Amino acid sequence: TTQFHRDVLYPLDVIYAHEFLALAPHELTFDDLESAQRDVLDALAFRVGSATPGAFIDEAWHALPTLRRLVGFDGGWDGVQGEAWDVLCEALQFPEVLQFPISLLTGAALVEGVVRVLSKRFKT
Repeated sequence: TTQFHRDVLYPLDVIYAHEFLALAPHELTFDDLESAQRDVLDALAFRVGSATPGAFIDEAWHALPTLRRLVGFDGGWDGVQGEAWDVLCEALQFPEVLQFPISLLTGAALVEGVVRVLSKRFKT
């Protein structure tokens, strides 16, 4: 149940199976949890090991020198990442976002993060 990879960074953290089991309002076995997780991931066509927002964010930073120049100031890139994760987390509240590839959602979230960070920087 715990997939540990490089996305276990802010704002994500490892969530162990026993923590999910403790949250359930009724008796739940580990096998029930694994089955439910498999059903959800299958419904979303998710494959473990597939590209994740964290991987796309990291790749954008390394591949785009213009991005590094734009937000390379103290707290700039960290702020952009935080804002992008906020946008992605907000988007998850709307089921229609599931029709878009994670790369597109992440790219849009990064752009919004840049806009928010630069807006804050130049307002002060």
